[in-house]
Amino acid sequence: MKVTGKIVIVSFLLLTAGMMNMLKAYDFREIDKIMNAAIADSAWPGGVLIIGRNDAKVYEKAYGFHTYQKNVPTRIDDIFDLASITKVMSTTSAIMSLYDRGLIDLDKYVHDYIPEFRGQSDESTAVKQKTTLRHLLTHTSGIPAYKNYNRDLFTPDMIIDDILSIDFKSEPGTRYEYSCLGFISLGELVKRVSGLTLDDYVQKYVFEPLNMNHTQYNPPVVWLPRIAPTEFSEKEQGFIRGRVHDGIAAGLAGVSGNAGLFSTAPDMSIFAGMMLNKGEYKGVRIFKPETVELFTRRAYVLENNSRCLGWDSPQGISSSGVYSGQNSFGHTGFTGTSLWIDPDNQVYVILLTNAVHPNRDFKDPNYFDWRQLVHGKAYEAMEMTRQNPETRWRDKWQDPSVRDQFKKKSFWKRVFN
Repeated sequence: MKVTGKIVIVSFLLLTAGMMNMLKAYDFREIDKIMNAAIADSAWPGGVLIIGRNDAKVYEKAYGFHTYQKNVPTRIDDIFDLASITKVMSTTSAIMSLYDRGLIDLDKYVHDYIPEFRGQSDESTAVKQKTTLRHLLTHTSGIPAYKNYNRDLFTPDMIIDDILSIDFKSEPGTRYEYSCLGFISLGELVKRVSGLTLDDYVQKYVFEPLNMNHTQYNPPVVWLPRIAPTEFSEKEQGFIRGRVHDGIAAGLAGVSGNAGLFSTAPDMSIFAGMMLNKGEYKGVRIFKPETVELFTRRAYVLENNSRCLGWDSPQGISSSGVYSGQNSFGHTGFTGTSLWIDPDNQVYVILLTNAVHPNRDFKDPNYFDWRQLVHGKAYEAMEMTRQNPETRWRDKWQDPSVRDQFKKKSFWKRVFN
């Protein structure tokens, strides 16, 4: 009986310790200081941060204001122009869905789906016709990065026609160049294959099933008070707010494969949870598990390249920090947005800011420095400090005393410092 009693006591203690560990509250006070320091350093006027782990949000908070004039406080459910996060949440998601439905083959040529995908000459057409969907998804097609269009002279149809007929800068599969034009082409491919415009397709097959009710292109006017303004427009003599910041996407009436999606951090946490759970969220399946795995692992079209299919992975001075697992995947947006999902640690980090406000000159380098520190400190707060060997701190944070300056000091450190 005494032995049995000891077993019961030990079992009780182990169970209690396990429960305490499950209920453990993470200390995010250091991140609070960092977010506010970033605002003071003009990295962004305001932002929303959500950190999730194991199917639940462990931290969410809004910081600062919509502008540096501090008139409108930022709220958790504020809406942000996601910029290039559109490439993964919208365009890549649509391609994943079409792939799941057996409607496309990633190794088929783009011109099989879009006959107008040609060059300006027979020679350039011969080069372009070697392009597969995989090349576009990994930014290795050879299509140029970007092109500016005068919206007074080019209609949306004229812009699409011009992009589809543009000459390549290199042979497909030989060179990496991050390309908005490639993802605009993928958005057009979604339309050709499905018969639905890109916005209608992702709304039907991704956002509506997940009840992401504040995620869409061209947000309605009633959402305007909740939308963070982006950059000042000389042409309009006012701040861009409620319409897409990106020039090509604006020329395409707000719906584009490269940019144009608006969302909230809570909506994005639903999406991140679905991706962490291999394509399913609360009983709703969006993608097959094997499709999620295929698109979120490195494609290695080029050796040592960090790109997955649509998504990116941590490498170098990554915005994900230095502790994200090697199977992590994510993306950032020019306006000041980032999304990183880490299946190794079952973690996601969403940081939404309007860092281009009042103009893009405020972004570099402050935004990039502080963004990385926020992501890294999220992991430290959850006591995950195994460094990803492919990543490193940005120059500003190489010195541990600099990046740890916001930590709570012990009594003795306060006395002797």
